Amino acid sequence: MRRFYLKSQGLENKGATAVSDENHNSKYLLVGKWGIKSDTLSVYDMSGQLLSELKQLSVGKLPKFKLFLEGVEVGTVITPVGFIKGLLFVQNLHWLIVGDTVTCHFKIYRGLSTILEINRVQINGSAYIELNVYDQEQIPLFICLAAILDRWIQKRPPLREPKLVRSWKIESDAAGYNNFSKENFNASSKSNDL
Repeated sequence: MRRFYLKSQGLENKGATAVSDENHNSKYLLVGKWGIKSDTLSVYDMSGQLLSELKQLSVGKLPKFKLFLEGVEVGTVITPVGFIKGLLFVQNLHWLIVGDTVTCHFKIYRGLSTILEINRVQINGSAYIELNVYDQEQIPLFICLAAILDRWIQKRPPLREPKLVRSWKIESDAAGYNNFSKENFNASSKSNDL
């Protein structure tokens, strides 16, 4: 499993966002926005190569999106009425997204296998979207899906504060971040939220 972090954008939905690994090294760049027809989210590697795109086909309460990997259309994200209860389909890829739109805890399944877990976590006082990746080849697509799930939950209150808390340890003689120094649960949250 590999772990990546995308800063929660809330309802801002604009600009570029770095996607970091658990050592706080930038690995990908998410650029673009969604919300109106023909909007696009794009994922680039750090050398500027386009890896994946998510293009919005329709608007409203049940928007639809096309997913592209290296310029090839690979799937369609369908938002059924039941998504309010945390259910989303990715056609052609045969993925099922199941989760909780209040706590932002999701799992993506291909058949019976979990290929991705998404959690909303708190790192050093800021909300992040954590991706626990079990299928390395799909990382750019997973980043697109995590971005739309993050924005989607912001529009469906009551959104709870992340109960999973992470922190980075900064070495005094190093310029960058090190591995996580601790992982714990926010004491103010109820234990049955996940």
